[in-house]
Amino acid sequence: MQQHSDPAPQSVLNGLWLLLVKQEEEGSVKIEDQVPVMAKAGNDMNYVLGFKNAANARKFLQESHIDNAEPRMVVTANQQNFLQCAKVNGAAGLLVDYDPTSRAYAKASELY
Repeated sequence: MQQHSDPAPQSVLNGLWLLLVKQEEEGSVKIEDQVPVMAKAGNDMNYVLGFKNAANARKFLQESHIDNAEPRMVVTANQQNFLQCAKVNGAAGLLVDYDPTSRAYAKASELY
C-alpha cells in the first residue's frame, strides 16, 4: 500500500527573492552564514524584504548600497529554512518590493 503525503503548505515567501547578507552574530539562525535583509518599519518592527523578481532585488541593492548581499529565490525545497531563519531573527512580517528611496512597498504580509 502506498502512502501519499500532503505537500508542505506554501509559505508567503515561496517564489520571492530574498536578499541574504553575512551575519557574524552567534546564536542566530543562518543560511550558509547569512540572514535575510530586513527593514524596520514605523511600528518599530522588523520586516523581511522580499522581491517579485531578481531585477527588483538587484535594483534595491544598488539603491541601498548594501555590501555583500546576495539575492536568493525561495522555492518549495528551501521555504521552511528561509521562514524559520526570518522568524528566529526577529521578522514580524514581509514587505514585497520595498523601495528605499520612497519607502513604499507593493504589499505587506504576515509570515507563514
